[in-house]
Amino acid sequence: MLIISFLCGLIVGLFQNRRWRGSVTVILIRKLQLIAARNENKGYRIQKKRPVLKPHQKWLLGLFHWISPTLTAYTHFKPATLISWHRRYVKRYWWLISSNGRKNKGGRPKVPDLVSETILDIKKNNLQYGYERIASIISKQLGIPVSESTVRNVLKRSSHPKHPDGQQKWKTFLHNHRAFLASMDFKVTFDWRAKPLYILSIISHHRRELKLIRSTYHPNTNWVAQQIREAFPFDEAPKMMLMDHDTIFLPIFKNTLPAMGIEVLRTAVKCPWQNGTVERFNRTLSEELLNHVIPISDKHLNHLLKNYKLFYNSSRPHRANGGEAPHNLEAANSPSYENQPNRVQAIPWLNGLHHSYKLAA
Repeated sequence: MLIISFLCGLIVGLFQNRRWRGSVTVILIRKLQLIAARNENKGYRIQKKRPVLKPHQKWLLGLFHWISPTLTAYTHFKPATLISWHRRYVKRYWWLISSNGRKNKGGRPKVPDLVSETILDIKKNNLQYGYERIASIISKQLGIPVSESTVRNVLKRSSHPKHPDGQQKWKTFLHNHRAFLASMDFKVTFDWRAKPLYILSIISHHRRELKLIRSTYHPNTNWVAQQIREAFPFDEAPKMMLMDHDTIFLPIFKNTLPAMGIEVLRTAVKCPWQNGTVERFNRTLSEELLNHVIPISDKHLNHLLKNYKLFYNSSRPHRANGGEAPHNLEAANSPSYENQPNRVQAIPWLNGLHHSYKLAA
């Protein structure tokens, strides 16, 4: 229809040029301007806020602008819009020509998935490694030629983990010192009168052994210092103690622990995840004991905590120990019967709240 309108306007302009005393060029320009304005109005009818033109309408307006910018001077489209349509058309046109008859797409070959996964895995495990070092590891150790720019592009496209200054994580630090590290923290629970009871837990990181767990209504520095001395008699003290910034730990940090030859390592302020071992134990204590009992007094709670400590160290499996308990006494004392009928015996803990199992005749 647009082409027909264009041809009709051209014919009318040729036959009416003498009657209107105008040149043929002026009449043609007016007719073409009307056609351009008519196309623009159709776009406004489709959408009120912004005109939406079909591809053939864009092509027609772009053609008018290419013939003479005067033809589109009275439209609301800016010259940059018409030029962008033309560039888009040229880009599409040459893309169709260049891709016609070609089986493979142009450009650089895609990075294999194995290489991408290896780069991400190396960066995840070694945050301080740069592009050049990762490329050297893959090229020299794995025999896969990889450039530094490839490593950089793969990491930029992915959301790889980042760490400030490329320093090691707290998890890495703690694992490297777990054989000489212990941690301590308080947990609060409430008795039947809604009075707070404060539970002090000290746990060793090497085998996740619970060194001490005790509660009191009125914790103070002297009480905490005495609990630490009872938890580490003789030469059993760890090399380092990890603790938070609780004010009750300040004299312990300055006097008690240095006197016992224990180096103090404090977490950052409001960063409980840096003391994750004892924080995770506090959650375990709530799920396995505190959520199932109502303490009558500190004496009652200490009795339950004493039994839970024995169960935790001797019978409760821990993933950090490969599924074994910290002491693993049950597995060591469990008899083995090769040619005799066996049965499984359940051993109750905390009056049946938890159980451990062993073979019995």
